[in-house]
Amino acid sequence: MLSEHQKKVLEILLDQYENSKTYQGVNKVIQRFSIPPEKVFRDYDSDYADMDLIRDFENQMRDLEKRELITVKYEKGRMERLTANSEKLQEYYAILKRQEKRTLQTIQIELYKRFMGREAVLDRFCREQIDKLKNNKKADYDMQTADWILKLCSFILKNQEDILERELSVAVLGDSKKWEKQFRSRVCGILKKYGDYDALLLGLSAGEDKEDKRETERIILAEHHVYSNPAYVYFKGNAEILFTDGQKICVSQFMPMAFSTETLNRLKTIRILDQNVMTVENLTSFNRLRKDCTFLIFLSGYHNSVKQQLIRKISDANPGLIWQHFGDIDPDGFYIIENLVRGTGIDFQPVYMGTEILKKYKAYTKPLTDHDIRKAEALIHNEKYRSIMGYMLENGEKLEQEIVSWMEKDIK
Repeated sequence: MLSEHQKKVLEILLDQYENSKTYQGVNKVIQRFSIPPEKVFRDYDSDYADMDLIRDFENQMRDLEKRELITVKYEKGRMERLTANSEKLQEYYAILKRQEKRTLQTIQIELYKRFMGREAVLDRFCREQIDKLKNNKKADYDMQTADWILKLCSFILKNQEDILERELSVAVLGDSKKWEKQFRSRVCGILKKYGDYDALLLGLSAGEDKEDKRETERIILAEHHVYSNPAYVYFKGNAEILFTDGQKICVSQFMPMAFSTETLNRLKTIRILDQNVMTVENLTSFNRLRKDCTFLIFLSGYHNSVKQQLIRKISDANPGLIWQHFGDIDPDGFYIIENLVRGTGIDFQPVYMGTEILKKYKAYTKPLTDHDIRKAEALIHNEKYRSIMGYMLENGEKLEQEIVSWMEKDIK
């Protein structure tokens, strides 16, 4: 039975061999595969190493040499190189109980092929992994991880009903926490790279900004009806809601209602009895606001296509409405407006989000972050909201909408 050091020597030498031109069959000269002892036993050449440990290591290497698995080169009485015996490389696989790289590549290719032809996103991902393997490169994930990722992507892409993330984790992985711990970011990264979510992710950075990364994942998953918590749309104002089963519900300023996105899939039409419609970014402000002749909708931050379809359905059924948006007076708040405009085709106008509000509630403003500055500069570059963005950058401040809705309360 081999020691850990002996196994590591054979593993590293075998890795060298499998990554070589010799293994690919395109090398015209004989290659030798060798490593220094320090590659396996880091302290071998240290003046402070335990001599008993060094002698034990050397004895283990001599044992490998006696078995003709390696040859040892010495320099001034110390081991200098550990070289593979090319004629014994095939024995390494049996000793290590390891499958040959070509065999693993074939198995991996077959795995990716099994998931092709289902979804265009998966096809693009699988094709790239297969190309890597055929070119003797490593796939992005080991077999077990790849299998789970492919199953998760497949489930998410074909999902048509609201499901919570922990339910997804149990359904595919058999564990309620494994999705969050190991696969959420990986799967969302694949969907983002190979899918088409640009319109939904407008204003969110593609870098390592943690806030944007989490929001990006939330938006992508919501697009496929996957939520961390049940998703609701809140209504407040004067309207009549008619469902496909004939049920009719009335909403008023004093009787706000919340509907799950799953329930809204059964919505037939909404007749708005007010002159304006205002989407509100934060739930606290939605609950606080009272505004004459205005129907309020809380959609929660950036909006997926299901919520955008709801907005378009309301617009189509109620021509002539004035559409407004009330959000945080910061670059993200204005990117949400851009997301709404681009996703619905409706000309949303910001309300209570101008420089006069920043000035009025200056005592409550917060400093801009680097994240905010990058987004404000990007909006100015794209000729969007130049006045308010310029003011924010010049004064280095932003404002959360909750203070406005609280202080103004019954905005007319």
